[in-house]
Amino acid sequence: MRVTDGKTIAAALLVGALLAVGGWVTVPALGIADGAPDTGAAYGFVSRIDVGPEKRGCSGTLVDPEWIVTVKSCLTGAVPVPGGPPLTPIRASVGTAVDQPVVEIQGHPDRDLLLARLGKPVTGVTPVRIGTTAPHAGEALQVAGYGRTATEWAPERAHSGTFTVQSVAAGTIDVAGDPAASATVCQGDAGGPALRQIAGGVELVAVSSLSWQGGCLGVPATEVRRGAVQTRVDNVKEWIQQTLRESFVRLNPSGQVLDTRSGLGAAAGTRAARSTTTFTVAGVGGVPATGAHAVLVDVTAVPATGTGTFLTLYPAGVTASGGLSMVNTRSAAVISNTAVVPLRADGKLSVYTHNAADIVIDVQGYYTRGAGGGFVPLDHSGLADTRSSGGAIPARGSRTFTVATTGGAIPAGASAALLDVVVVDAADGGWLGAYPTGGSNNRSVMDFVPGETAHAVSVRLGTDGKTTFTNNSNAPIHLVLTATGYHTANPASGWGLRTTNATRLLDTRANGGAPLAASTVVDVALGVPSGWAAVLNLTVVDNTQSGFLRAWPVGGTEPATSLANYPSPGGVRSGLAVVKVGTDGKVRIRNRSQGSTHLLVDVQGWFAPPIA
Repeated sequence: MRVTDGKTIAAALLVGALLAVGGWVTVPALGIADGAPDTGAAYGFVSRIDVGPEKRGCSGTLVDPEWIVTVKSCLTGAVPVPGGPPLTPIRASVGTAVDQPVVEIQGHPDRDLLLARLGKPVTGVTPVRIGTTAPHAGEALQVAGYGRTATEWAPERAHSGTFTVQSVAAGTIDVAGDPAASATVCQGDAGGPALRQIAGGVELVAVSSLSWQGGCLGVPATEVRRGAVQTRVDNVKEWIQQTLRESFVRLNPSGQVLDTRSGLGAAAGTRAARSTTTFTVAGVGGVPATGAHAVLVDVTAVPATGTGTFLTLYPAGVTASGGLSMVNTRSAAVISNTAVVPLRADGKLSVYTHNAADIVIDVQGYYTRGAGGGFVPLDHSGLADTRSSGGAIPARGSRTFTVATTGGAIPAGASAALLDVVVVDAADGGWLGAYPTGGSNNRSVMDFVPGETAHAVSVRLGTDGKTTFTNNSNAPIHLVLTATGYHTANPASGWGLRTTNATRLLDTRANGGAPLAASTVVDVALGVPSGWAAVLNLTVVDNTQSGFLRAWPVGGTEPATSLANYPSPGGVRSGLAVVKVGTDGKVRIRNRSQGSTHLLVDVQGWFAPPIA
């Protein structure tokens, strides 16, 4: 960018290939020729983008910790239809997050506008707010980017300068630099922001799309045209919000997608040790054939021998993280856990079993854009305990609970609740069913073993806010229900899911580490912004006494409720939980036991609030 009165943001620059169409440059064009440098504090949200092995480049703007807005013309040849992973490698740098892979891109249907999702959230940089007031002719905007300048082919810092709106159309604006400052949008600047000054900062109005190159390095001195076209974002904020958020559709009833005992979803037969089974989810069991980007599943291990096993579930075609597990069972116990798993374009998942076992997988619901309900995370609070109210649920019996109430932790009108469910004092193994008022289907949401079994469960709610649990075993059980969150009845409200391939964050066994002692805590850094909510799988290994875990945001208040209850002694037990993220992006976990235990913490996704 060529300007004499401007700011520069510290960061490495990209050089873009020149693609001229009718005299307009349609690739990275924002070096802002004649710009002056800045420390980067003001515009730290401006990103550089590298496209393909040749590293042609452009600019972008961080509008969410995981998403950058840029233009389609920046990523020519890299944009899939209608979305998904890029067709050629793309990497972005913003703040201290350097060379982050772009894992998903979504183009606007009508505009030269594109959203690029990073492989992990950026922390330490505040995303820019998207403006909603239309620009007007004569308005001054600050335009920034990483393109060439009047004197540099590849500056190491982004530049910015003042431009004035010349005209306004439904999807674009024309801008021109101040003649006194000779500002020019240059090659490498495409996708860079046009910003409006507001009280306390700036907001995003548009992004650079096309420009003349007068004043930019490499352009003949006779070229005096310096205008540029910006793609408006102020009137597509709703599209951006919808693209960023995945809302939840709770199936009623749950849909079974795999049962190796009967041959549902794959060939019948017990799976051999260290084998992988791939099966289709999209278009099966109530999951739509297209548009589902993740599923919430109940995964059950049915060991073939007395040695037990563990299962790992992941998108087909993705290499599973070594040693990572989602369901753990010892001996011949049949047990389940809930998991959140991304779906790729082929709509298939793969499941690995460590030892010989049969595998049963039910889909409780799926995540998509524009349907279902957003998520609202809660501070963990007790909802029901049959030990103190109502008595045990008899063998083959049922119990109806009021889950959502006016003024309650889960409000009336919620479509589904995410509960931590603990089966207590089970004398026999069995399975727990759940259905809303008015329903009759009795699909499993948990397979439990004698003693205690616990993990997160999604339950659909009736219009009266109630759900019924059934005890499908030959002995009575007690139930303890903890509210951890709920889904609204509107996809535009609440928070959206952000998917990721399951990743291990903590293993206290690593490098000969010591187990978590009785009643002690450990803080786990999640690498996501404070205030988000994390989907965590908590696994206890080699415990010396029975106990349970508690988890809460660092800086928050320790709850009185339990997670991942585990038996004594030894063995492995896993439980899914959703936990709010606290100070420095950390959660705190306490081992509530009189003995020690090793602890494994895996992240399967995050819930993020709407963008500003």
